[in-house]
Amino acid sequence: MLLTFFIFLIMLLVLVLSHEAGHFFTARFFGVKVEEFGFGIPPRILSLWRDAKGTLYSLNLLPFGGFVKIFGEEGGDSDRSGSFGSKPASKKAVILASGVLANIVLAFLALTLVSGLGAPQAVSEEEGGIYLDAKITIMDVASDSPAFRAGIMPGDQIPGFKKIEDVQNFIKQNQGKNISLSLIRVEKTIEISALSRQNPPEGEGPLGIALGLVRVEKSPWYLAPVDGARFTWEILKGTVLGLLNLIQSLFKKEALPVEVAGPVGIFNITSSAINLGFGTLLILIAVLSVNLALINILPFPGLDGGRLFFLLIEVLRGKRISSKTSALAHSLGLAILIMLMLVVTYHDIAKVF
Repeated sequence: MLLTFFIFLIMLLVLVLSHEAGHFFTARFFGVKVEEFGFGIPPRILSLWRDAKGTLYSLNLLPFGGFVKIFGEEGGDSDRSGSFGSKPASKKAVILASGVLANIVLAFLALTLVSGLGAPQAVSEEEGGIYLDAKITIMDVASDSPAFRAGIMPGDQIPGFKKIEDVQNFIKQNQGKNISLSLIRVEKTIEISALSRQNPPEGEGPLGIALGLVRVEKSPWYLAPVDGARFTWEILKGTVLGLLNLIQSLFKKEALPVEVAGPVGIFNITSSAINLGFGTLLILIAVLSVNLALINILPFPGLDGGRLFFLLIEVLRGKRISSKTSALAHSLGLAILIMLMLVVTYHDIAKVF
């Protein structure tokens, strides 16, 4: 649990810092002053240091995000040197969009590394005869099932069987009995005992596990960036479609087609990813980074997309939106986003208990 928490914090730090670093370095490149680089959402709890260019680096109370405070971003001080407001619309747009781009680049780098080091890949039973290195692996564990209570986790491998059907037959032959299994978890063998149910719920099976064949596939080093780009595009495309379906379901008041997870839910996913290996952890970082990019580009106040939308309105009107209106809109938007995050977190915790 402690290792999972530490890795979760490192992942969060990488995701947030990569996004905010995009804004930070682009702003400095265009000669815009950065007043503060904060990890976490205010209120501020610690001022870490101030660099030679006057940027304060801070630690804030809610560790679920971060921010870069850019001088004149809300429209004030537009006539002063180093102000965001003094720059042309094209440079403002690049600064605002650079955080999203940084997250896409992070996903590409993570997936390129995965391609080179090797990533878990599910194969069919027919392909299992071709890929002799494919292992029978637990793909999912039903909540409150015998396997769940025994501590069996997704990613655990079951050695000693040639086919998935052999494992299923073994479990069925021992329904109603305690089954002892030797599992391989992150290259270590563990012994687990679980009660095989006589009358399991429909679709779960006696132990409550889903099985698959998994192998590790590597790309040659010279093809790793190509595969990394292809995987990034696939995740980007799938996430866009998922968001569109989610928005459509909200307007139609239908059941959500995908499960929304907050920090607690992501922590639980991280725990499973760690068990599946370093490659899966990198894939999770890439998926979260793409999600962070796409959510931030939405035209909602408080997000990068909201600021870009305000910039577009200013260009079309030929007139700046007042700094008070801009600040109020983005503050309200941020407050709504924090409330939504707290609601999702509450539901995540409720699922655990």
